[in-house]
Amino acid sequence: MKTDKNIDVLFVYTNINGFHLDVYNFGIGYLSSVLKKNGFTTKLAIARTKDDYRDVVELTAALKPKVVGFSSVSSQFIFVAELAQMIRNACKDCVIVCGGVHPTIFPECLTGAPALDGVFIGESETAFLDFVSAVASGKDFKKTNNYCYRNGSGLIKNKLNPRITHLEELPFPDREIYDYQSIIDDNDGVATLMTNRGCPFDCTYCSNHAIARAYAETRNYTRYAKPEYVLDEIGELQSHYRFNKLWFEDDLFILNKQWLNTFLEGFKKRFSYQFMCHIRPDVCTREILFQLKGAGCYKIFLAVESANDHIRNTVMKRNISKEQLENCFRWAKEASIETLSVNIIGVPGETEETIRETIAFNKKMNPTIIGVNVYSPYLGTELGDFCRQNNLINNLAPDVFHDRRQSVLRLPTISNKKLMSYYERFHYLVYKGVDKEKERRFFLQLWGSRYRRLEKIKLFGFVFKKLKSVVKRLAQRFVKTAP
Repeated sequence: MKTDKNIDVLFVYTNINGFHLDVYNFGIGYLSSVLKKNGFTTKLAIARTKDDYRDVVELTAALKPKVVGFSSVSSQFIFVAELAQMIRNACKDCVIVCGGVHPTIFPECLTGAPALDGVFIGESETAFLDFVSAVASGKDFKKTNNYCYRNGSGLIKNKLNPRITHLEELPFPDREIYDYQSIIDDNDGVATLMTNRGCPFDCTYCSNHAIARAYAETRNYTRYAKPEYVLDEIGELQSHYRFNKLWFEDDLFILNKQWLNTFLEGFKKRFSYQFMCHIRPDVCTREILFQLKGAGCYKIFLAVESANDHIRNTVMKRNISKEQLENCFRWAKEASIETLSVNIIGVPGETEETIRETIAFNKKMNPTIIGVNVYSPYLGTELGDFCRQNNLINNLAPDVFHDRRQSVLRLPTISNKKLMSYYERFHYLVYKGVDKEKERRFFLQLWGSRYRRLEKIKLFGFVFKKLKSVVKRLAQRFVKTAP
């Protein structure tokens, strides 16, 4: 058995100013499990801030891995390029590569990251195994499928392996590469799974249509693992970890009705966990929601995105009617299922009126929880490319940019200041006059965040701290006495 001092692959994951919490990454998990099944050793390092760069470099120097493998989304690639250069300076002999959504839809990113030897395009479990095997045996790894590398001033993109049709052929994703029990504990006892890959819809802000384009296809069709495979994975989780709820993170958990029926019947027979999942309103029915509830579903993620018909269906290409959205909220309440309404503000064409329309719609639906994101124009997506072609993007230093919590667009229809004001007040404005407890909580959170920003200025000192205390007491009194 090899020790950590003789590691084959060190995976590195950056999450600096990122939208996502440090939860489990399925892409790395599957790559690691395939490698381990074939006798290779793996380890994971995570950089949550730039202060972690040194630790990652020191770990790499100590382990001397044959391959360093990054995984990146668009907002993280600048950090990948920086950290890869530091690793290259410290470890001359290791091969450094990057995979993930960003290199898949924009492999040209390699030209801006000289420390990377290459990038991987698309689903690469089998290709990356071939790659690591070639590196370990001293063979020419540049011939590996799915691999893209520099050739003089240009790029060579090797052919892609077919996407995996039968997901059950893969080993269960490696969770031991993380401290997975800590992830569960930090996430209120929730363990995560994925039952399928792909989404055939063409939402312009999402990467699925761009991933399909990488394969010269028109749709990123959904492929499901066999229900028994997923049930066995839950059983495997149960034998190794403590959790009380499950989260199926798939974009389209309910799309395949036959698969759903078989899985839910098997799930009810073997387990009694509550779970949450994502639904799409135009493929959801009242019957499906009651079926989900009967199997243990306690919460659904319901993507509103925008209540304005033009924004939602023309700009975003959601092709979902307001009636379909309203039906899902109503049916969920009838089935006693909690709802998490997901929204995006700040796309091209957004105005104060369209944002207020989305707020009013959420107020009317009164979801259990609300999520609101500021639009990020990811490279390679239809809407992201539109923003670049129409000179709508400001140059914002990546060190200070917070993905989905700040805007990099200059929109002629709404100022950035006004947009961010609505983002900060979104929850409060939705629940104001609808849910007194949530209204009070978000009112205090809103003013608390504003005071924390002002405190950083450090201009008011003692007087400011006293003013903060007075205003907080007045705010609490105001909300308690509000009609």
